[in-house]
Amino acid sequence: MRTAFIAIIWLSVQYYALLSADSIIDSVYAVPQLDGNMCFTPEGNFYSLNTTTYSMYVGDIGVEAFPPPNSCIRSFVSFELPVIPNRYEIDSVYIRLYQFQSFGVSNDTLYYDFPYWDVPGGDTIQCIMSHIDYGFQLDPDDWPKGDLGNEFTFNHNIGMITDSGLDGYRFLNITPSVLLDYQNNRLLSQYRISFEIDSDYDDRSDFLGFVTGNSAVDYDKPKLFFYLSDGVGADEILPGNIHLRNHPNPFNPVTTINYNLRQNTNVLLQVYNLKGQIIKTLVNQTQAAGQHSVSWNAVNRSSGVYIYRLQTGTQTATGKCLLLK
Repeated sequence: MRTAFIAIIWLSVQYYALLSADSIIDSVYAVPQLDGNMCFTPEGNFYSLNTTTYSMYVGDIGVEAFPPPNSCIRSFVSFELPVIPNRYEIDSVYIRLYQFQSFGVSNDTLYYDFPYWDVPGGDTIQCIMSHIDYGFQLDPDDWPKGDLGNEFTFNHNIGMITDSGLDGYRFLNITPSVLLDYQNNRLLSQYRISFEIDSDYDDRSDFLGFVTGNSAVDYDKPKLFFYLSDGVGADEILPGNIHLRNHPNPFNPVTTINYNLRQNTNVLLQVYNLKGQIIKTLVNQTQAAGQHSVSWNAVNRSSGVYIYRLQTGTQTATGKCLLLK
């Protein structure tokens, strides 16, 4: 019991030493008053704007809904940029959205679990995010921001946010966009969510629903995850030149841990949670000198920080990884 307690204390010290010497993880929620969606009619007339509800939608609305048939909906989300602590720099930033609804109908009234576009190449039309500037209030004039050529569009397409009709979290690496915002001394980092088509004009609904910052619970609100580094490389802070590191990081759900051995030796590589509990033994055998790699599939684990520790006959090295689901 005493040995186990000492092991937990040791691991905690190792974790916080790494956290202060190597990197930290921070996060911010979206600004509720700036989250929402807008709806325009097929003729290009403004129909509605909402920044107060739990939901924001993307896609088009058919005859069975209240807006005029084939009306197009786009969503907008905004985050206040935090102050980066002294000595630290941004390593990566991920946006997290919670998708809770998906609906698609073809002209033949066949129902799908994802928007279905009745146009040539409709199966390749993606739900994308665009990096934009719509200021401190969302209004109808912000509708075209995100379009190619618009002066308030920084990047028309920073990536596909979802291609699945299943409810759950969606993540996208938006590091270049956030770095650009900091470089331009912007207070907000803002994005438009839309399909690469306004409507397929088949009088059928095809749309997705995401949760806004107005949600009553924190776990499904839009969120930015900041992975910050002080610029000290892993090779410099880990002992014995084992060169222990993992990639990708953050990851979902598989990451590969790489390490270098100077000589033939017994190797024990284990993964811990932040309580100091061993949750997975990845390697426990004699290995030859040289480069090695092993994958960890964390599909059954919850999001969070995990510690991996490598022990040889003479050396010990510790790293950490962030699982984002």
